Amino acid sequence: MKSPLVIRNLVKVYGRRRALDSFSLVVPPQATLGLVGENGSGKTTLMMTVSGFVRADGGEIDVCGRGPFDPATHAGCLGMIPQDSEPMPEARPLDLLTRLGIQQGLGRAEARRESEQLLAEFNLSDRAHMPFRALSHGMRKRVMTAQAFLGDPELVLLDEPFNGLDPVETERLRRFIRARRGRRTLVLSSHNLVDIEKLCTHVAFITKGRVETVCTMEELTKTGKSLESIYLEGRL
Repeated sequence: MKSPLVIRNLVKVYGRRRALDSFSLVVPPQATLGLVGENGSGKTTLMMTVSGFVRADGGEIDVCGRGPFDPATHAGCLGMIPQDSEPMPEARPLDLLTRLGIQQGLGRAEARRESEQLLAEFNLSDRAHMPFRALSHGMRKRVMTAQAFLGDPELVLLDEPFNGLDPVETERLRRFIRARRGRRTLVLSSHNLVDIEKLCTHVAFITKGRVETVCTMEELTKTGKSLESIYLEGRL
């Protein structure tokens, strides 16, 4: 089975800083891969570049075997929640998700049905017709996380999906992600290393825009150390 995400020597430069510095990574199919690294290590830049929000300055990206991201070519293949993204204040969750579902290649009726189902799974059915400005930060975050799964895409990028969620909704999202492990490929960035340890099958350690190490969670477990202790020590 072919990898849904292959990155070779990816470069992104902001002024004098190389946010991505010959970044290379092959994500195994149907893996749940956790990205671990300090603030500014390149995790968010990576996701924004893979999903086409940021243009790379060099290197290659192959998404779902169809080359670099293009909205028409990759409709239904890639889902993403950018960190702290929000729509217009007057947008309403059900209408927004339905429109995004259509953009993912779903028919209008199917997009609405799937949007209603996702809002129910994220405990938002009673907020489906409320404007975003009337929703709490956690509710808005849950809507934007739900949209990443519209159309059941092959590859989903989740940048800090637990930020702003209360403990009940955090656990609800953990269950949602667990239910999709082994069915779809998920790439998850989180500073909560316990979540990475509980949810991911693979871990990539990132430093200064480069991949330092990639390992399976099974390999990490065999060291007898927690992910947090390994990360703080800076080595496996």
